[in-house]
Amino acid sequence: MLLLSFFVYINLFLFSIRAAFAEDIRDIKPPIYFKTSYSFFVIIAIIILLGALIFLLVFILRKLRKKSQESDVIKPAHQIAYEALRALRVKNLPSQGKIKEHYYELSDIIRRYIEDRFSVRAPDMTTEEFLFTLRNSSILTPTQNNLVEEFLGLCDIVKFAKYGPTRKEIDESFDAAKRLVDETKIIEEEIEKVPEK
Repeated sequence: MLLLSFFVYINLFLFSIRAAFAEDIRDIKPPIYFKTSYSFFVIIAIIILLGALIFLLVFILRKLRKKSQESDVIKPAHQIAYEALRALRVKNLPSQGKIKEHYYELSDIIRRYIEDRFSVRAPDMTTEEFLFTLRNSSILTPTQNNLVEEFLGLCDIVKFAKYGPTRKEIDESFDAAKRLVDETKIIEEEIEKVPEK
């Protein structure tokens, strides 16, 4: 009996809750339509474009400034050659058994030096073409021409004829390359004489 009355009270309680909620339930309202105004989106797009343009302008100006600073500090050909010769000496390729590689780099340093110093397209020429060009110009003295001819001749037989030079010949080749740069480099007095553009 007690159990039955408990169930009756529970049902009455649930019914009253349902009735209370039933009064609160209403039909949904129709959707509200706002006026579509594109001016907000236009303003946002303009702000984004202006930001992108400012970023691009700053990026280009920094690149131009960096490039102008680099072009202001152009090293003379002999300084570039000296740095390359020092780097080659530090590598110490002959002691690693890389004699051919040593001579490739050494001849390339001298060819690039002569190209930069005298505007001769040395790296693109064969040794014969290069020596012919030097002999038929007044770029180098006859002694310097002979030095270059001996130097490149030794480089070629090491690179292509698999000649194994002695340690003394390797050192003499390196010294000959340095001596050529020493004898043909631009001295400060010549730089001062060059008229400004």
